[in-house]
Amino acid sequence: MTNKTNNPDVLNSLVLNYGGGRQTVAICVMIAKGVLPRPDIIVMADTGRENPSTWDYLNQHVAPFLAQHDLRVEIASHDLATVDIYSGNGDLLLPVYTETGKLPTFCSNEWKKRVCDRYLRSNGIKGGTRWIGFGFEEKRRWSKMHGKTEGKWKTVCPLVDLLINTAACLQIIKAAGLPQPHHSSCWMCPHKRNAEWRHLRDNYPEHWQQAIAMDIEVRENDEKGSVFIHHDRVPLGEANIDVDEAAGKVQQCTLGVCFV
Repeated sequence: MTNKTNNPDVLNSLVLNYGGGRQTVAICVMIAKGVLPRPDIIVMADTGRENPSTWDYLNQHVAPFLAQHDLRVEIASHDLATVDIYSGNGDLLLPVYTETGKLPTFCSNEWKKRVCDRYLRSNGIKGGTRWIGFGFEEKRRWSKMHGKTEGKWKTVCPLVDLLINTAACLQIIKAAGLPQPHHSSCWMCPHKRNAEWRHLRDNYPEHWQQAIAMDIEVRENDEKGSVFIHHDRVPLGEANIDVDEAAGKVQQCTLGVCFV
């Protein structure tokens, strides 16, 4: 893999922010096949709470596939985050549901974007182009960042430029002989749909119980005791996750590289 990290003045690097979901897996396939240029680095932020299925898929499928093409995903440790569940002034960073609405999604910025930025700077990469894997159909998510420059970084969504949606990503992954990945997200993410909660409960019961415990914790720490991780605004352990919610009821984050 071409690597410019030995030059501390690099400002024109090409970076893929790998999220572990369908879109960035498809981008990795297109890089390996020569459809997209090779980035200088592929980096993934470890939130400390990523779905176990994301790590399983990376280790069992993506890492061996990329190794065949002299590529790899580098991991930015959660130790690089300066805050965790709560900000320095005590504000909750999770986008939990309240009685009347929903809190903003601050965790993606703090646990992913800023962590990756710190990791890149520690490797001498100070600016350039950052690839994010939003699909073409996800205009609500990419419209405010695609092609925009912030500081020394320009954000580009290569799937948007190629008019590739998530359904096409699944076909690209299948054609490469890889199994389909699950959505990437943290195991307690309020943006989860019921199908994702079921997958966690049925396949990773330890993390399902941790998510239930965190749901209780944030409610105990709330002044009104009325914040919930599940979109039905009931305790997660009592939510009816065996029934799929109406289309559009759960909106995914637009801030970072979650789910991509």
